[in-house]
Formats: sequence, C-alpha cells, structure tokens
Amino acid sequence: MNVDYRKLCLELFGTDDVDELTKIAQIYREKNPRKAGRKKKFTTEDVQTIRSLLENGMTMQEVAKRFNTSRQVIGKYLNEKPAEGYTLRMTYMYQQHPCTIIDVDFLNQRIMVQNKTKDMLHRAFGVVEHPTWDDFETFLKERCFPATRGNAKEILKQLQLTSYDPLQIVEKTRGRMAEDDMWLKFHYYPMERAAYGQNQS
Repeated sequence: MNVDYRKLCLELFGTDDVDELTKIAQIYREKNPRKAGRKKKFTTEDVQTIRSLLENGMTMQEVAKRFNTSRQVIGKYLNEKPAEGYTLRMTYMYQQHPCTIIDVDFLNQRIMVQNKTKDMLHRAFGVVEHPTWDDFETFLKERCFPATRGNAKEILKQLQLTSYDPLQIVEKTRGRMAEDDMWLKFHYYPMERAAYGQNQS
C-alpha cells in the first residue's frame, strides 16, 4: 500500500514542514512525559533491583513511583502465575509490604513459598525455607482466634460460618490479629474450590 506521507501530515497536523512537525512532536512529549498508554518493560536487572528494594522495606507504591510506572505493572513482573496444581496464592503482608507468598495445592496437600523480606519475624514460616502441609495448617490456626474460646460460636456466627475452619476464618478476617500488623491477601486460580472440596470429602 503506497501512502503519501506528506499529504497525511497535512491532513493530521496542518503542515508538512519538518521544523513545524518537530515542534509538534516536542509539545506532545512535554504533555505526555510518562508516555501514558505504553507499558514499561523491565530488564532482568530491573526486576532484581525491584525485589531488593521491596525486601529492604520499600512499599510497592514507592517502587512504582521510582520506576515511573504503576503497582499493577510491577506486580505482573514479580508475581508470575503459580505452577500447575497450585490454585491459591496467599500473600502474607506486613502493613503494605509483601513478606511471604504462599502457593497452595490443596489436592496434593503441598505448598511453595517465596520470601520477600529478610526479616525472619515477618516471614510466614520464620527460618523454615521449605514448610510442610502441617506447617501450613499450623500457620492458618495461628492467624485465627482459638477454637476453645468461650464465645467462638458467636464469632463464627458473625463471620457467617457454621464450623471452625481456619482457612475459611482467615478468608473472612484476612488473618488479622490484635497483636501485630500482619494480614493476608488471597488470589484464587481456577478449579481451586472444586479441588478443595474433593480433598475434604
């Protein structure tokens, strides 16, 4: 297809003069310094730097501002979809800082962990690098009120739950406890609930 670019420039910008077109391009760049509409691409080194900044206490918002992009774009680079079979991702947070990512495979009762902080006290499993399913169940219980609590039935009723299930409880409460500033974010992937139901039957 033959395009008459001189004619096209006249139609779009009212001129075909190179100096005038250069001025128009400069005005556009000044009005759109962040190149809105274009997603920033990061190198492997950029991603390593981002991980390091987050591990050392910088918030996702602060990192996004430093790299002149959005939290969503950074999140896509840092949080790849879990491996096959892992159908729940829980992110253990300290205030707005992600500390541990826990990928859960309910069907095979296994978890994979990615620690995002060097602070052992803010990691979901502390110094344990490869936690077991039992460790995971203990972790969930520790983010709940005790089953033996006197008003446990009343609390369950308030949460609209019929039984004491640590996973369902932390889904409702986000794992928040009065003693600390830790909490949980949840992201379910397809088939999780069906798999979990099969595992419980």
